[in-house]
Amino acid sequence: MDNWLNLSKKDNDAEDSATKSPQAGLIIHKQSSNLRKRKYNESFLQFGFTFKNHNGNEQPFCLICNELLATESMKPSKLKRHLESKHTSYANKPKEYFERLLKSLNKDIKSFEEFTTINEKYLLASYEVSYCIAKNKKPFTIGEDLVLPAAIKMVEILHGSKYSNDIRKIPLSNDTVANRISEISNDQLVQLITRIKESPKFSIQLDETTDITKLAQLLVYVRYVYKENIEEELLFCRPLKDRTRGKDIYCKVDEFLKTEGLEWKNCCGVCTDGAKAMTGQNNSFKSFFKAAHYDHITFTHCLIHQEALTAKKLAPELNDVLQDAVKIINFIKSHALNSRLFSNLCKDADSHYTNLLLHAEVRWISRGQSLRRLLLLKDEIEIFLTEQKCDLATYFQNDLWLSKLCYLSDIFEKVNDLNLSLQGKNCNIFTSNDKIESFIKKIKIWQSRVEKNSFEMFSSIDNFISEKNHCKTFIAKIIIGHLKALETQFRKYFKSNIDFKSLSWIQKPFLIGLDEIDHLPYKAQEEFAELSSDSNLKVDFSKKPLTEFWIRTRTEFPTISNMALNVLLPFNTTYLCEITFSALTHIKSQYRSSLNNVEEILRPAVSNIAPRFSLLCSKKQAHPSH
Repeated sequence: MDNWLNLSKKDNDAEDSATKSPQAGLIIHKQSSNLRKRKYNESFLQFGFTFKNHNGNEQPFCLICNELLATESMKPSKLKRHLESKHTSYANKPKEYFERLLKSLNKDIKSFEEFTTINEKYLLASYEVSYCIAKNKKPFTIGEDLVLPAAIKMVEILHGSKYSNDIRKIPLSNDTVANRISEISNDQLVQLITRIKESPKFSIQLDETTDITKLAQLLVYVRYVYKENIEEELLFCRPLKDRTRGKDIYCKVDEFLKTEGLEWKNCCGVCTDGAKAMTGQNNSFKSFFKAAHYDHITFTHCLIHQEALTAKKLAPELNDVLQDAVKIINFIKSHALNSRLFSNLCKDADSHYTNLLLHAEVRWISRGQSLRRLLLLKDEIEIFLTEQKCDLATYFQNDLWLSKLCYLSDIFEKVNDLNLSLQGKNCNIFTSNDKIESFIKKIKIWQSRVEKNSFEMFSSIDNFISEKNHCKTFIAKIIIGHLKALETQFRKYFKSNIDFKSLSWIQKPFLIGLDEIDHLPYKAQEEFAELSSDSNLKVDFSKKPLTEFWIRTRTEFPTISNMALNVLLPFNTTYLCEITFSALTHIKSQYRSSLNNVEEILRPAVSNIAPRFSLLCSKKQAHPSH
């Protein structure tokens, strides 16, 4: 008893010194903790007790019956009464006996903690590897067939068999990986829905395609506000098992939103392609919105799709050259023998490229790329076609035909550059419109330069004409005619219904006057007057992207900020759907055609949302592989 009191006094003295010397507080706190542990063990062990920290309180723990007593029982008299009344046969045991019990208990606890920790590491490793498999769009069996054996071999070589045996315990069977990926996908979806609900507005883009099993797949992407930034994520990918009418598409999207608790009133924009099922007058996806009176939603026809339709129309003399070029490419690419012989010819000639590129109507950029490659390898192609005694070789001896091919390669390269510039995360109606308008202005400049017999903006035709000057006048007429038609087509397809002048306050809030916002509601005008007079915000506006600026002002100026987001948030293209169609084709290939729920595999592959592995592991009981 006296020993316990002396230890308590030392403990209190240590705490007092920690208060007087803050610099030594951490060291003294550790010393105090160690003193307390030694005090309790030395005092309690003679009665068969140690102590445990339970909910922040130190309570006596019986080594014989493993009972945890209340904090009030931390008195020698009460501990002695417990020993003599409940464990009479142990009352006369020496202190050394209880010390052995304590060591045995500590050893068991340590072994259990190590076992649990190791199993949790196996579980986490299983999730991480499964996520990597999904991210790289690989089959589930690759975990057990390749990843695990390769990891075992590497660890065995570097660290020996002891550590390689631990690697074997990571569960990576086909079913395990499939379940892990499914759980990761569901976690990402839960996070996404939570983010969308917290966002003031959201917009969607959608498109449908047919997979390898002829099953129609509807892809929907969402754009929303998260942590003062714009984020774009895959909302869902669901099959359309019967028809692909506008009604079927609308019902599928509407069903998903209602199931997840999302409301159409928070949707400010929908972007689709120009298919009849999407934008037709009757029974289209768009018509169902009109019937439901969702008039606040802005509908956008994909600008890239419109741009591709605009560039597709060619004059007969240019279209014939394009078709001839396709025939030449197909003659070489569609026959395995011809393809091999041509590749060998290019290697022998030390050419920069050894093969041609196919042109596909559904891949809009491929037209310019295939023509460019054809032009770069024109000498090798002529030699090959001549050796094969093919009549197509005569085209490469026709200077006028070659000059047209050069122009087509140049103009489609310009169109491809425009196509790529319309894609990207921060594209909005203003940036897209600016790029379209600038391209139309460039067409007029090109036309004016060609009229003056200057072809410097078209590198291929410029180089060709410098060598073959005799076809300059004739090709100039063809180019001028095409550029005039191209400008007309762009004006026709990109005739916007949006009054950009009335929206100039979004782009230039610190440059326009109050007379240019008199069409806005009274509350919005007041907020704009305050915002446009804030010098600090003016500095921020010059440093931040347009969308980010309006998001950051949402708390202080909610009315006008939400009006700006209604314009900035909608998609202008369906490029994300187009990109994901390629991922879908890679995942659901001829070797994995039986996949049913493609969305669970597709989401981890394309999503930027990090899975919450700690949460996923906490819901599972860790079991190593056997």
